[in-house]
Parts: sequence; C-alpha cells; structure tokens
Amino acid sequence: MNFNSLKKNSAVKFNKKELKKVVKINQKKPETIKTVGVLASSRLFGSYDISRNLSQKLNIPHKNLEIIIFENLKDDFVTQHYNTFSEKDFGMFAKPKAQNLIDFINTKYDLLINYCNSESVFGNAVAIRSQSSFKVSFADEEYMDLYDFTIEVDANKVDIFNDELAKYLQILELIQ
Repeated sequence: MNFNSLKKNSAVKFNKKELKKVVKINQKKPETIKTVGVLASSRLFGSYDISRNLSQKLNIPHKNLEIIIFENLKDDFVTQHYNTFSEKDFGMFAKPKAQNLIDFINTKYDLLINYCNSESVFGNAVAIRSQSSFKVSFADEEYMDLYDFTIEVDANKVDIFNDELAKYLQILELIQ
C-alpha cells in the first residue's frame, strides 16, 4: 500500500467516525444568508461558472461568495483564478495542511454549499470540518446527517440544484 492510499483510507475512516458524531440538536440557523462558502470539484467548475449563477440565484453579492475548488484535474485556469486544494493538502486522517484550506474550514459562513460528489473523500472531509452554520449538498444517504438539507438531483444538474436551493432558502426566509 502506498502513502496516497494510506492517506485516503485514513481520510475515509475519519469521515465515517465524524459522521457518527454529527448531531443536529437545536443548531441555530442563520437569520439571513449573507456569506456563502462554496466547495466544488474542478471537473464541475471547468465547465460551469458557479459564482455568477449562484450570485444571481441567491441575490448575494459576488464578493460574499468564497469558492474553493478540489483540484482533481490539472487545470491552469482554475488554479490561476480560484482557491484550490488537492489530496496533497491533507495529512493523515484528513487533517488539512494548506493555509487556504484551513482558513476556508474555519470561516463561519452562513451557508456552505458542497457541489462535490459523495465519492470525493477529501471534499467531504472539508464539509465535515467546516464551521459553517448551514450546510447543503446533493442528496446522498451516507452523508444526510451532515447537511441541514439535501437536494435530490443528479450531480451534473447544477442549474436545477441552484433553482431548488434558491426556492427552499426563500421558503425558509433566509434570502430575499
């Protein structure tokens, strides 16, 4: 077993252990959504401008969106324009090493949106460690307890996901 496999396996163990600890007892949701942390995969982001679409749908200024991209493809455009992280930015048990990743995790966003698929071990580790007060993602039975709500659409249907997200946040009176 090489080091990368060992690190990934330890991250999987960390995720499973932490998911068992997740308890949503009277967690205070934000009054309104003002700041948004976005976690996405470079596979998705390379073909889709999340920031502009999301800013419009949620009626949130672009400057209030913080985007970090899990770089599973070497993409110079993504690397030059956005905060990125990769498997190399983690130690054993998914402990973050890169400062941009640590800062993203420790920032208390009003909303965290995880666009990474459920197989993204390190994307899920970031979501688990995130200090955000309200978390949403695509529906996945294994990670249901981690999120305040999930939306059942295919992971490549980002427009539909964003439409549904905006609709539910308006119903919850978290956005205008």
